[in-house]
Order: sequence, then structure tokens, then C-alpha cells
Amino acid sequence: MNIKIIKKDRAFILKVSEEFFQQGNIIKKLNYFNEFGVKGWEIWLQVEYFLFLRNHPKVKNVDREIRCSLDGRKSKIKRSAVLDFMIHEKNKTSAIPLEIKQDISPTACLRHMISDVKKFENIKYTGIDTGRSLWCLGVHLGELKEKQSEKCIYEITSNPILGTDYFYTLI
Repeated sequence: MNIKIIKKDRAFILKVSEEFFQQGNIIKKLNYFNEFGVKGWEIWLQVEYFLFLRNHPKVKNVDREIRCSLDGRKSKIKRSAVLDFMIHEKNKTSAIPLEIKQDISPTACLRHMISDVKKFENIKYTGIDTGRSLWCLGVHLGELKEKQSEKCIYEITSNPILGTDYFYTLI
């Protein structure tokens, strides 16, 4: 994978995510979820992120919930997986694959994110318009502990969602 493309994709996803998490309505909902102990809002997050991307000036198109075949030589258990997003930037020929995870626990969230990245390594590229690396965006309560980041082989960027107790992390 081209290092220059990886750096540009990382910067793009981080910038778009920062803009997304600065929205007042998102901050308000996250604070409600925390205040009332609401769990399991990953699909809500995916839908909100999808709508945000659909209206973003740097995004040409977004596909959601793309069913992909898994390589049977690498994955003996499952035959297919669903990819959360394919983000088509304006003036780019290939799309950026993105998975989104949500968990109260930073440790569990990171574990699920790493699992998704590994799952993507088993996807057959037939019919998928990308040569780009999969990115995984996670939202969790509190920040990652330093030792969690040190154990991970992937580059991790974790930022606070201002006005909340949540963080978003990208690997």
C-alpha cells in the first residue's frame, strides 16, 4: 500500500470525523447517552455519520452496508461480511473502506476495531472498488490507556469529543 495514500486517507478521515463530532446535535445526543446509561447506539452513529458524509462538500458518494465475500482459504467460519462504508471522495477513483465501532469501554472498543481490520484482510476484492486500506473509527467513553496503544500494531489516533466524556479513535 502506498504510504502517501495512507497518510492522505488518515488525514481525510480524521478531518471529517472532527467536523462530525463538533456538531451540536451529536454532542447533545452523546451526553444524553452517557447521562441515561444508553448502550448499543452503534447503528445510530453509523446512520448519523452516513447522513453527514452524504452532505459533505469533499465527498462524492457514500455506500453503506456493502456485503463482501470472504476468502474461504483465509476464513473457514464465515463466507461473507458487511462493510459499514465505502467513502468516495471527490476527484478520486477509488473509495475508502471504513468500519465504525462503539463501546463504553475503550479496551473493548479497540479490541473490536482490531478484529474488524483483521476480518477485512480476508475479503475477496471482487466487486469492491478499492485498493485502499480499511480504516476503523471507534467511539468510547474515556481515553485509551497508554499500555493499550503500545500493544497495538496499528497506528492509533485518539481525540476527545469536546463537550462530552467520549473519545473517537482511528486505526
